[in-house]
Amino acid sequence: MSALLAALWLAAAPPPGADDPVLQAMDAEVKRAMTLKMSGADKPYYARAYVVSEENVSGWASFGALFPFSGGRQLKLATAIRVGTPALDNTNFQGELGFGGLGHGADPAEEDVDAIRRALWLAFDGDYKKAVEQIARKKAWLQANQVKDLVPDWGPARAEQVVLAEEPMPAIDGDAWGARVKKASMGCRAFKSPQACVVAFRLKRGCQRFVASDGARHRFCETSFELTVSAQGQGPDGMPVGSEWKQLARTEAELPTDEQLVNQVKQTLTLLEQKLAAAAPKEDYAGPVLFTSEAAPAFFLSSLAAPLAQPREPLGGREQGRLIERLGKHIAVSQLTAVDDPTRASWTSPSGVTTPLFGYYPVDDDGVRPQPITLVKEGVLQTLFMSRIPTRSVPLTNGHARGDQGAVGNLFISTSQPTPLAQLKKRLVELAKEEDSDFGLMVLKLPPNAERSTGAQLQLPNLPLLVYRVYADGREELVRGYAFKPATFRVLKDIVGLGDDPTLLNTELRGQSVSAVAPSVLVKVLELARPRDDFSKPPALARPLVPAK
Repeated sequence: MSALLAALWLAAAPPPGADDPVLQAMDAEVKRAMTLKMSGADKPYYARAYVVSEENVSGWASFGALFPFSGGRQLKLATAIRVGTPALDNTNFQGELGFGGLGHGADPAEEDVDAIRRALWLAFDGDYKKAVEQIARKKAWLQANQVKDLVPDWGPARAEQVVLAEEPMPAIDGDAWGARVKKASMGCRAFKSPQACVVAFRLKRGCQRFVASDGARHRFCETSFELTVSAQGQGPDGMPVGSEWKQLARTEAELPTDEQLVNQVKQTLTLLEQKLAAAAPKEDYAGPVLFTSEAAPAFFLSSLAAPLAQPREPLGGREQGRLIERLGKHIAVSQLTAVDDPTRASWTSPSGVTTPLFGYYPVDDDGVRPQPITLVKEGVLQTLFMSRIPTRSVPLTNGHARGDQGAVGNLFISTSQPTPLAQLKKRLVELAKEEDSDFGLMVLKLPPNAERSTGAQLQLPNLPLLVYRVYADGREELVRGYAFKPATFRVLKDIVGLGDDPTLLNTELRGQSVSAVAPSVLVKVLELARPRDDFSKPPALARPLVPAK
């Protein structure tokens, strides 16, 4: 075939997804949206639409009692319009980012093409009217305020067309899963302390469709299975205490067996009782903290990934001291390197266990293929999580648009000087002694912080925490009630050592599935506060006890 014939054939070939009626409906409404016009106002130069279909089945049991399984199907629609030019449009002004999230409250529950087109039509109409108002306010603000080196509002990108197979909802035996969670939750009865104890199962399948006026389009699906064991109680002082375990999987076969689930309930409830029996600190703490197990990747999601997300500050913003301002400079110890690679679908541990990475995605929310990026190399900040919204220092996208701005996918932390955990614990105690403390703190559980830190302040999340005091003689004492005080981003420079024990954490940040792999990390000084709340009294009567069967 000659080059000319090949070009003609490609031009005549239907676009990917031409047999998908929903994609075709989205394409039609995007094209119609580009013709919107109001007297004296600009026409759109860019429009895009999302349709995300979700199916789920979930159920739970408590103390051996099964509650009804539920499930269903829903659609979430979102649209966005930009008027003006890529150099100056209606977005990035006083909190207006151009993409307002999925769902308008009146989306159809099924893939009915007529209903979808009607919902998109109304959404685009509202977006356009709002965009015209926004750009008028923005231009008026610019006339009254001086702005040095105005950054463009929208960057160029290749219009990718990635239409993958539409995966069906996996077939499961709901009765069998009901029996499994019921049987596992029977283990709650053997413990007197929990006021609440739940074993839950969830299957979720979602397919995201995207069409943009520049020709980009995609469709891909994700399936996740989730098992959760959670228990709550109150200490003698009334302090609420919780214990939780969760596992995510891509297939049903990856989930624990019945025996493993029963054992996990026992472990979770045993830990709850240990936490309830643990002493609450009577003094604040200022000294070294060792993050290990799942707390290590959670620490880096909060202290590194979250501050580097949403790098574009809206026009008129006044935040100072953000980590993104340190591009090209040391923000961490020189032994630390951080890479984000959303193209990886799984991770294999040093012991040979392969686990799925839920931060994987084939194309980002701007319709751009993701790139592996080195965020930090030997302590120096190299780049940012970039969407098509430019920043002054990084003008082009690297395929990390998630929602309305650049964000984390799969974060990998490595070190050039790995240290065994035993040596990190020894160093922890030595540093504690320098701070006139008989013990150092070791954190095994730390939830990632979903909120972006403002300015130069960093707030590590506090619930739930799993904290131990580590003494010079090797003794480890569980303690409950500590809460992190605000810190600064210098915490990454205060890292004393990194371990040789990478741990994977699959979790969520701002509604997005993310993954992080990191070794244990020892920080020289952090401050934690003792509990100061007045707690409600525990129940006057003991929980009705039912003998375990």
